[in-house]
Amino acid sequence: MNRALRTFISGTTILFGLTLIGLPGCGDPREKLYDMYHEQVSSVGDLNDEMVVKYVRTYRKLREFGIKFEEYIGNNPEKSQQAYQDIEKIIKSGGFADFAEFVKVNAKIAWAWNMSQARIGMDKQQKLQDWGQHTMDQGIKTIQEQINDPDVPEETKESLRETLRELQAGKQELGDTYAKNLKWANWAMEMTKPLTNDQDMAVIMRHEKELMEVFTGLSAEQLDAINDHTMQMLEIK
Repeated sequence: MNRALRTFISGTTILFGLTLIGLPGCGDPREKLYDMYHEQVSSVGDLNDEMVVKYVRTYRKLREFGIKFEEYIGNNPEKSQQAYQDIEKIIKSGGFADFAEFVKVNAKIAWAWNMSQARIGMDKQQKLQDWGQHTMDQGIKTIQEQINDPDVPEETKESLRETLRELQAGKQELGDTYAKNLKWANWAMEMTKPLTNDQDMAVIMRHEKELMEVFTGLSAEQLDAINDHTMQMLEIK
């Protein structure tokens, strides 16, 4: 999606993030911000399948309009207001009452999507970490067996010991890096958790493929090919 439309559609989320950084006040400012956010989006209620289907349909229309919009603004900057009205017209044709309702639904979908995808990502990272540690353990075990083998020449063992030290250091670094990243990931998850709920995330996951398609602009086949290629490269099923 082009830059102008991204700014419109995700504006509330961006402003929310900026406020989270700079909100002054006594006590825990996050609680006030969470309350403010939920107050702003409460009018659309909890997410449901019909709402997400409507959102996907509208998002696709906005994507189709995106390039034309960018060209329109580029060639006719004085008509930008008309272009924004055209965006709202598309939003209404998708089934939303107005631009404000779409932005609120977008915010709820965005937080539910971000949280659910973060959980999936963290699970994959854990599997990748386990795979990496297991691979290094296997390498360390093999080298140690060679070092312990009386038939292996001493000069070869010296080289193996150096390799062993490098592998052990690499394993330690991999573990330390993962632990550091996990700490920050858990902090981010804890910060954003109050912005969504399990019910909304369950709805999102029922429509994960359609949402992934409209967010990335790729087809389901292209996304499957990317995922399969990545898993093959990592030798992970």
